[in-house]
Amino acid sequence: MKSVKVGLVMDTTLDSDAGVQQVFKGLARYLLKSNYDVRFLVPPSKDVGEFKGKVISFGKEVVVKGNANTIQTVFGFGKRQIIEVLDREKFDLIHVSAPFSPFLGAKVVELAACPVVSTYMVYGANSLFRFAAQLLRIPLRKAYGRIDAFIASSDAAKVEAESVIPGKYKIIPHGVDLTRYSAKVPRIEKFDDKKVNILTVGRFEKRKGVEYLIRAFAKLKQKTENVRLIIAGDGPLRKKLYGLVEELKLDDVYFEGYIPEELKPSYYATADICVFPAVKGECFGIVLIESMASGRPTIAFSNEGYRYVLRNLPELLVENKSVDKLAQKLIELLEHKGILQKYGELCRREAEKYSWDNVGRQIIEVYEKLLAKK
Repeated sequence: MKSVKVGLVMDTTLDSDAGVQQVFKGLARYLLKSNYDVRFLVPPSKDVGEFKGKVISFGKEVVVKGNANTIQTVFGFGKRQIIEVLDREKFDLIHVSAPFSPFLGAKVVELAACPVVSTYMVYGANSLFRFAAQLLRIPLRKAYGRIDAFIASSDAAKVEAESVIPGKYKIIPHGVDLTRYSAKVPRIEKFDDKKVNILTVGRFEKRKGVEYLIRAFAKLKQKTENVRLIIAGDGPLRKKLYGLVEELKLDDVYFEGYIPEELKPSYYATADICVFPAVKGECFGIVLIESMASGRPTIAFSNEGYRYVLRNLPELLVENKSVDKLAQKLIELLEHKGILQKYGELCRREAEKYSWDNVGRQIIEVYEKLLAKK
């Protein structure tokens, strides 16, 4: 039986392990395992590693500011190059990350001679981003009209998606590899002692809220000395966060820098509690389901995306930007060891709903319905 060939389209390089890339890489692994064939259509990216031979690069990547974050887009290539790729590859289906730019994403969607699926993976962090998204509806109208099936990663993403790219959306969350992320992977040896490890993973930028966690940790240290904070990540606020730790005269705060994807499971396994203090701009929460799959109690600020992921465990959500309530939640968990174990087990059970077997099957069902209409 001939494999179905899917073109996975992103306006960002495949070389990063940011959220969009993680989602499409995870989806590609599941599709390949399910007898599908895939190609990535992306800005300049290395054609190496596990997806060697499946990466098709276009143009030149450009980084701009937006959504309280950096956004990559691409230009410097023509319509002819896309037509040549589409004619050569003969895709059965295109799956594009949305919202997309007028450049690579829109051009591929407009020129594709096969069904198109979009997955909306953004929740606007500010009015400027929302304004820009609305403004782009005009030049992108033709591309939007070519989309045959609409997916959103959460209810928050769905609400925003409907205002940007009108369509009948199906909520399909992001997936997690339950084998890779589990409590059974090796721990980080230097932190494997009798101290309680609190871990956060994320980029050092304002919307990620690491400052609130550091201040909450300072309050926690007033209650107990047997605790350390492990901060995995990097970004433009590095100096400010280092300075805050010095200002608060905190011991036991470890900045680990950027953690490669292959090491993340061991950091989660080393943690006793994981905390994610992002305050806005989250449409889902991949780090949450990684932590939960690792069997770790997972505390998060109550932003739109995190509320969706923890909707069945709302007691693990903390009022946005509240240092006092975050500190109190950590104290509450640490004072009752039985609660730690209980929530670790509940988080793992909840994460099983996000396994790639469950999520990937839902996406393939969308594909199959479209392909049956051809």
